[in-house]
Amino acid sequence: MIIILLSKLTSVFQIIDDKIDFIIFLFEGFLIIIFILICIWFYGFIRKNLGLDKQTQELKKIRKLLEEINLKDN
Repeated sequence: MIIILLSKLTSVFQIIDDKIDFIIFLFEGFLIIIFILICIWFYGFIRKNLGLDKQTQELKKIRKLLEEINLKDN
């Protein structure tokens, strides 16, 4: 009788341990995904602020062309 109760208790503890390990695994995966998203955002933020993205480069070209046109008109 005691052996049966102990084996059931052991299996319950094993199930609880497996669930806790699974939750920790999901939490680690979630943290990795958040870290990757922060890295991607940071990369884009730096490119945008340093003017390395295509839109900023196009705006610089357009601004330069408009300045040349304005200098020719004057």
